[in-house]
Amino acid sequence: MVRQYAFRQLKYVFALLVFGCCLVGCDSQAGFVSQIHADGPAIFPPASVSPMPAGPGIPLRLLIPAIGVNAPIEQVNVVSNGDLGTPSASPWIDTGWYVNGPRPGEKGSAVIDGHLNRPGNYPAVFWYLYKVRVGNEVDVIDSTGNKLRFHVTDVEYYTPQNAPYQLIFGNNSGKYLNLITCAGDWIPSQHQTTQRLVVYTRLI
Repeated sequence: MVRQYAFRQLKYVFALLVFGCCLVGCDSQAGFVSQIHADGPAIFPPASVSPMPAGPGIPLRLLIPAIGVNAPIEQVNVVSNGDLGTPSASPWIDTGWYVNGPRPGEKGSAVIDGHLNRPGNYPAVFWYLYKVRVGNEVDVIDSTGNKLRFHVTDVEYYTPQNAPYQLIFGNNSGKYLNLITCAGDWIPSQHQTTQRLVVYTRLI
């Protein structure tokens, strides 16, 4: 069994994400346009609102060609002990998108996790995630039918105590997708592994 990814600072990250969303919304306000006629008063026609571009849909499938992953994406949330949930419908072959974060393709850090192995130490969906390299392609197919393409920018290992939660969950400087699984040795007394593997990607 793989320990769910620990994320103990969700309240802090929630505050950053909510604040960031409020700021983004300010740009969608449309103003009035005035026309001045020489023989009459200024005319103020109704506000003209430009249609907002459609955002990404709900992520449905994750593809990592370099390691042969073509997996469904479930929606996961934080469980009662504060850990990030993992897929439940098909836990060993599905991946889990953190539903309270941004969707892949939106501004911010979308997060998808998955199990490394299954009982008996047989491979699960992210068994070969450690083989991913900088420059590899990661694709997400969403509910609108679009394929969002990301490129791997970094691959890092952390202990659970030293994982940079702000970077993984709260980086709003671009459109990111971060993949998480377990790594290292199993610690029976703690029911978790010694490390976490994080693959950082950015939307092309």
